[in-house]
Amino acid sequence: MKIAFLIVALCLAGCVTQQYDADGNVIGPASLEKDLVVDPDGRIIARPTHLIPPDRMIVNGDTPTEREIRLLGVEGLSKSEAPVTYAMCQEWMARFIAEEDEIYIKPSLNSELSQKVIYGIVYLRALDAEGKEVPGGYVNVNMAMLSQGLVRTRDLREIQDEGLRARMQAAEDQARREGLGLWSDKP
Repeated sequence: MKIAFLIVALCLAGCVTQQYDADGNVIGPASLEKDLVVDPDGRIIARPTHLIPPDRMIVNGDTPTEREIRLLGVEGLSKSEAPVTYAMCQEWMARFIAEEDEIYIKPSLNSELSQKVIYGIVYLRALDAEGKEVPGGYVNVNMAMLSQGLVRTRDLREIQDEGLRARMQAAEDQARREGLGLWSDKP
């Protein structure tokens, strides 16, 4: 199932060029190559251009708005430390993130949008079993990867939302119990 991502607060005046109507619908095409686009909820709208398993990606590559996105609250292991899980992570990212035209990133509270590396929660638009977009539905990539054992929690205190922290910890705990990915006997 594909998922959408969203990102956070506007720290720089003048970088929002995307306009929205009263219902939150986009008015006119986004100019992701020229301007860092932030939606009314403070999420960065970006195009994934290079995946760096297990826990990073480049968005808006080779443009003035290019940024490295580091998944907030989680970390993966290198290919030498967990070869099977690393390969699974590459496949997962290629399947669910690579083909997305837009993802959403909710930056951490202390993120400066002018920095080249932004820590955040990544979201994809949710699709139903038939591949149709679920209205208002999003998938939290950080948590989805935790639930598959592709990454582990790093420091959940980085995440402001206490409920989200608890859900992410529960996702990792479930993956451990089920012996998935990093928690299998052959990580």
